[in-house]
Amino acid sequence: MTIVKQVFERIIPKGRAGSPSLDTMLAKFDKELENFAALIPPAPESKPRTPFDTPGEGGADMSRFANMTPTQALSVLGIMGPLLWNMNQSSKFYDGTFKPTQYEATPQFMAELEATAYKAGAKDIKYVRVPNTAIFQEKGIPHQYAIVFTVEMDKDNMETAPSFEAFREVAKGYKNLATISNKMSRLLRQNGFAAYPGTALGGLTDYCYLAELAGLGAIGYHGLLITPDEGARLRINTIYTNITNLPIETENEHLWVRDFCAMCKKCIRKCPVDAIFDQPVPRGDGGMQCIDHDSCREYFNKNYGCAICLVECPFSHMGYEKIKARFKGNPNAPQFRILPEPIIDLAQIEVV
Repeated sequence: MTIVKQVFERIIPKGRAGSPSLDTMLAKFDKELENFAALIPPAPESKPRTPFDTPGEGGADMSRFANMTPTQALSVLGIMGPLLWNMNQSSKFYDGTFKPTQYEATPQFMAELEATAYKAGAKDIKYVRVPNTAIFQEKGIPHQYAIVFTVEMDKDNMETAPSFEAFREVAKGYKNLATISNKMSRLLRQNGFAAYPGTALGGLTDYCYLAELAGLGAIGYHGLLITPDEGARLRINTIYTNITNLPIETENEHLWVRDFCAMCKKCIRKCPVDAIFDQPVPRGDGGMQCIDHDSCREYFNKNYGCAICLVECPFSHMGYEKIKARFKGNPNAPQFRILPEPIIDLAQIEVV
C-alpha cells in the first residue's frame, strides 16, 4: 500500500464497504444544510447528483494509486491536502449564523469582486438566477442567485490523459476553485452580502447547467462546458448570494458549438467504453443527458479520472476562435437550449 493511499484512507471518510468514499465525504458537507430553517428547493423533475462511488461497492477504487512513485505521491498530496482543507473551510460558511445587511451591489464593488477572482486565478466569471430545476434532488440552496466562475487546466498536462499528470492537473483545478470561492465569499461577507461557496467537488447544483445558462459557454456532446478561452479544459464552481442586481446576461452566443458537435462526434468515437450518447437527450429538468454514467464510472475510477473526451475535443487543443472561423454551420443539427425556467418562489419551504 502506497503512502498516498494510506493518507487518502485517513482523510476521506469510508463508505459502506470500508473504502474511501467521496460520496460519504460530500454527504458530510451536505449536512450543513440542516443549519437552515428554509432553503430554495429543487423542482420535482430535478435530477439527483451523479455519484462518484461505484453503485453497490460503497467506496472509491484506489487501485490507480498503487504504483505511484514517492515523487508523484508527494506532489498529489501537496494538492489534495489544500483542496480538502479549503472544502472544509467552504462548509463553514453554511453554519447558518450569517445575516446579510446588503442586497444590491454597486458597479464598483462588482469590479472589485471580479478583480479578486481573476487575481486568485479565475479564468472567467458570470452570473445567473438559479432555476429550481438546476438544484439536485434532496438538496437546496440558501439563495437563488449565483456567481459562476471557471479555472483553466494546463493543456500539456491534460493532453496526456488518462494519466497521473492529467489527474494531478484536475485535482489542481479543484483546489483552485475552492481557494477562489472562499476568497470571494469572504469579500462578499465583509461587505454585508450573503455568500455560500459551492463545493468544488460535487455540489448542490448542476454547474455545467448554470454555466451555460449564465452564458459562459455551451455544453458539448460530451457533457462538458466548452468556452472560448479554455475549450473543455476547465472546472466550474459557484457562490450562492443574495445580491439581487447581479449583471445577469440573457443571451448565449456560444450555442453554435453544439451544431459543430453534431457534425464532429469525435468524443463519442474515442470513448473507450462507449459511454457518450450519439445525441444528447433533453431531460425533464431543462438540461441534457449526454453520458451513461454507469458505463463511464468504472473506467473513470480505474484510469485516473479518464478525461479522454476532454482531450479529444477539438475545442480543447485547436481553439474556439479557429474552429468558429472555419465552421460553416450545420442546419441539420438538433437544437438544444437550456432555458431559464420560471423560478418557484418557495424560499420559505424546507428541503425534504
